This record gives sequence, structure tokens and C-alpha cells, in this order.
Amino acid sequence: MITVRLATLQDTAAISAIHRSDVAAWERIDADGNAAPTPYESLSIYERWLHGGPWLSLETCAVHLNRLLAGSGTPLVAEIDGQVLAEAELYESFEAAPFNHHLHIAVLYTHRDHTGKGLGSALLDYARRMASVMGCERLTVSNPATPDFYAGHGFRKLASGERLRMATQAGRAFYQVSELTERSAAQIRGWSMPLGRTGSSRSEWETLFPQDWAAGIPELLNVPMAHVKLTVAGQNAIAFLRESELADSPAGECSLACWSMRPLSAQLLAALRDHAAREGFRSIVTYALDSTLPSLGGDVALTGHREDVYELAI
Repeated sequence: MITVRLATLQDTAAISAIHRSDVAAWERIDADGNAAPTPYESLSIYERWLHGGPWLSLETCAVHLNRLLAGSGTPLVAEIDGQVLAEAELYESFEAAPFNHHLHIAVLYTHRDHTGKGLGSALLDYARRMASVMGCERLTVSNPATPDFYAGHGFRKLASGERLRMATQAGRAFYQVSELTERSAAQIRGWSMPLGRTGSSRSEWETLFPQDWAAGIPELLNVPMAHVKLTVAGQNAIAFLRESELADSPAGECSLACWSMRPLSAQLLAALRDHAAREGFRSIVTYALDSTLPSLGGDVALTGHREDVYELAI
């Protein structure tokens, strides 16, 4: 008998174990960039984080889980005979079309030793019923590792996008800018996310302030970044720039996420490129939906890394 329920902080160890079961080998990267096998217990919290995020240590998993329970999202667990063996994390998001009001599956993991028992399907069914009760139009998932699993449950492709790069350009835009201090996601309700959307608008928003989820890990905090509000030609937007962590990023590149009241305009794009230059970055790496790509002009470089969003209509 599989039981699905809301996770609690007491599930931290079990949730961490689920995610750690998916790590094939624990390694430490030396000063020359070489990976050496290293016992899990000998790795720092940051080194564990590099293997897959906050779930890889009890300390950071507890912080992450607490933020979800405090209202940023909804964590679920599936158990058999009282043993927690699978976990899901959901984010309710209000966006512009084609996503609209939806419930997004940011995480759905089953312990590697307990796959094939219906745990993932039980979590997915619970999420579908949640979305219906909440009045959502659809349940979504982005770039799933097992697309056939979701297709088997009725998911169909909703949108696609691609990772791209562009140079920063100073002095080509007129706009107003101020530091973003308000952290409530209510301020982006109904907005578009023309750049940087790889999950949902709400799940991406929760990464905005690392001091909320990475306190005590200087390697995650001591990174050049900027949170700003922009007003461009009467359009309001919010941007988050952070030194890129991608392995193929050149020096001086930032990742960019942008939320805006309306679709991306040439003026907003110019302001984003200008502000990135003023922050000291030389290039930008970000994601854009296929529908947004024509708005970016001809001087962007597509990387070939695709992102697909699937939906289950409610």
C-alpha cells in the first residue's frame, strides 16, 4: 500500500537519502580541475551540493524543506509501510500564456532501489488532484529525465526553448533601475518570464536570494550577482544576474533571469544587456522559449541545449 502525504521536517533524512541514492560516485575536484573519488563523509557541504543541490546534505536539505513548508512550494512524500521512498516538490505559478495558472512539478524522485513500484505514479496522481482542487488549468514539468513516464500519464508538449548566449552592450538604452528589495512572489503574478525560465516562474523566483537558502555556504554567497527592478518605455521588469556556474561559460559571463509585465521588447533587451555590462559582465547566458527567440535579434548564439515543457490539462 502506497501512501502519499505532505512532507514534514522529520522526513529530511529520508528525502536526502532518496536524492543521494541517485549519485553514482562521490568525488572531489582538485585545484587543477581533476575529479578524485572521495568518501561522502569527507566532503564539505558545498562539495556535496555540487553533486546535485541542497538535498545532498542533511543541513541544506532541512533548510530547503523548511522554505517549501513555509509557503514557497509544496513538498510531498510517498511511503510504503511507513518508509519514505519517493519525493515530489510542486510550485503554484500564475504566468502569462501559454502557462497561465498552473502547478509545476519541479522535483519527482524515487529512491534508486525502489523504482518500478508505482511510487512516482502515486505522487503524480496526487499532484494532479491537487492541481484540480487549486483550480489550476494544467500540471507541468520541464525537461523531465523520463519523458515516456509522463507521456504515459497523458502529458503532452506545451512549449520548447533553448539556451543561448549574447554579448553585453553598454550605452545603448535609456531606463530606470533600482535594487530589488521586495521578495514576495506576488509582484510577478501574471507576468511573463521571457528569459531564464527553465522550471516555472515561481520555482525560478525562489532562487533569487541565495542568502535565504545558502547561508553558511560562502562558496554560494560570494558570487557576483545583482537583483534589480527596471522600468523601460513604461514597462516594469525584474532581473537577476549571477556569475554563471556552467562549465562551458567563459570568464565574465552571467546567467540572466527576467520577469516582465509584457513580452520581451527591444528596449527591455537593450536595457538588460546594458545593465549586465555595467555590472562588469562581458556576456550573458540564458534561456528563451522558441516564441521569444525572434525578439532577440541576429547577434545571439544558440547553444543547442533544448528545454521542453510538458503539460497535463486539468
